[in-house]
Order: sequence, then structure tokens, then C-alpha cells
Amino acid sequence: MKIAVCDDDPNAMEVFSRYAAAIIEYAFAYEFFQDPEEMLTSYSQQEQEPDLYILDIEMPGMDGIAVAQEIRKRNSKALIVFLTSYTKYMPDVFAVVTFDFIEKPITIDRLRILLEKAENYLGMTNQNFSFGYSKSRYSLRFDEILYFEKKGRQALIHTTDTIYKTNMTTKEIWECLDERMFAAIHGSFIVNLKHVKTVSGGIVRMSNGQELAVTRGCRKILAEKHMAFVQGGM
Repeated sequence: MKIAVCDDDPNAMEVFSRYAAAIIEYAFAYEFFQDPEEMLTSYSQQEQEPDLYILDIEMPGMDGIAVAQEIRKRNSKALIVFLTSYTKYMPDVFAVVTFDFIEKPITIDRLRILLEKAENYLGMTNQNFSFGYSKSRYSLRFDEILYFEKKGRQALIHTTDTIYKTNMTTKEIWECLDERMFAAIHGSFIVNLKHVKTVSGGIVRMSNGQELAVTRGCRKILAEKHMAFVQGGM
């Protein structure tokens, strides 16, 4: 796991470095920046961006929220975590699809929790769904998939870019999925919890703006699985 930390406080680098050296149960590499513009420039010139950004919100010049907005313009998959002393920023930070929000000063135990949560999430979303159709084979990352829709003997796989077809049964599809990341909303639909924006009554709103109906029998389990996913209890 590759991590970028941006905090204008010179003491923060020493603290983070000390914590990182003490946490040996997770494999990660990190870079520390005090200047957010330097960080953005540095990674714009690299092929592989960090998996996880840890950003202080209160920085002079370009604050953490503005930095996150720039990151999101070129990278929709990176995990973004904000550090702040003030909870008043919470409505703003979630507007840029925030993975976590940590009140300062961060403790080593809180950092451990974050790393475990990030590692679990990345391990889950980086899995692939493989299938065949019309003499061709395909492989999609889980996080590319919005939802599955069963239509007769075919299943439509709705992704962020297009729609694929397969003749797999619902049972065969489930055998290839991680149940922590997917949930049934009725007999013909399986949604990716990563792309569920809101669950309200009998309607689930997806990240592409689509609204799908949820049957009464699926609502309780959907709500529980969505809450567990959002809170990192995967």
C-alpha cells in the first residue's frame, strides 16, 4: 500500500514516522509533504499514484479539501482521509468521497485502525469478476461493476463504462463475488455497495444517478450490509 501524507505541521512528520516504524503488521510505504502543491505536482509526474492520501484540512494557501478536489479530478479510486481538529468540516469532506475522517492529534491506535480498514478495502475492491460470453472471456475489477441485472437466461453486468452480458445463473454469479461488497435488492438485481450512494426506503441510488427499487424482503439486509461497508466493517 502506497501512502501520501500532507500536513504543514513540521511536528506531524516526526510523529507519523515514529508511528509508522512501530506498526509492523501492515506492509506500506509512505511519503510526507508539507506543501500540498508540491505533492500534487510530484504525483502528476508518476504513473502510480498513492492508494491512500492522508490530508490535513487546515493548511495555508491550498487547504486539504481543495487538494482532495484536485486529486479527484484525475483519480476516482484513491482513498482520501482528512485530519482536522474541527468537526465543522465534515459536510465538506464527504462531498469529495472521503474514506475516513480523523480528529487530531492522531494516535498510533487510530492509525492502526485506519491501515487495517484501508488494507481490507483495497484487498476487496481489487478482486476480479471473470466471465465468458459469445466465445470471449472478460475480467472486471469489482469496483468497476455497478450492478448485475438478471433478464431471462442472461445477466447484464452494468459497469461504470458499458454493459456486458453473460449466461451465468444468479447462483454462479454469487459464487464469484465477495458478499461483503455486494447485496441483493431483489431476485433480479445485485448491487455493488461501493457504488451505492443512498438507501432510502424502497429505493437505492447509485453513483451514476440511477435509482433502483428494493423489495421489502431485501431492505433490512441491504441496510445492514451498506452500513457495515460504509463504516469499514468489511
